[in-house]
Amino acid sequence: MGEKRSETKDKILEVSLKLFSKRGFRETTIKDIAREVGITEGAIYRHFKSKDEIITELLKRITRELKEKLIESIERGDSDKERLELLLESLMNYAFQRSESFRFLNLYHLLKDTKPEVELPGEIILKFLNSLYLKGKLKTYPEIALAVITGTIERIFIFREKKLLPYKDKELKEEVKKVIIGLLI
Repeated sequence: MGEKRSETKDKILEVSLKLFSKRGFRETTIKDIAREVGITEGAIYRHFKSKDEIITELLKRITRELKEKLIESIERGDSDKERLELLLESLMNYAFQRSESFRFLNLYHLLKDTKPEVELPGEIILKFLNSLYLKGKLKTYPEIALAVITGTIERIFIFREKKLLPYKDKELKEEVKKVIIGLLI
């Protein structure tokens, strides 16, 4: 019984992520999610109190996953430049391979006006950039560097999804890393 309940909860989250990332939070209703999962609205409420609770659970799962990848990439590098390269690569890999999750995070950042209950992945990047700044290795303020990184990768993600970039992913990632690193350190 508990396993079936867990499977249903995971399915609700999977479908919600898909719908939120395509339609947005406001445009997706509990009814839409229930219909797509193949259950009643009441069944959703047995797992989640509200749509906001679904959003919060997705946010926790996605941020945990991305933060682990970012921390691992920073820890793998031998030099600050290599750590930054690995961080950028990790962020782009996540965007390209987990596009619904990446789109969800972008929507969350744009549409939520309250402080989230969890530390967002940008905080990990900002801490790393602060360390570079304190060493005198960052050409600009850490917050501006964070905006350059996240804004660039977000735009590359959008252009790639709209098929406006005729480059292979590997070539694209290398070019983005070269440009951002040239700007920042």
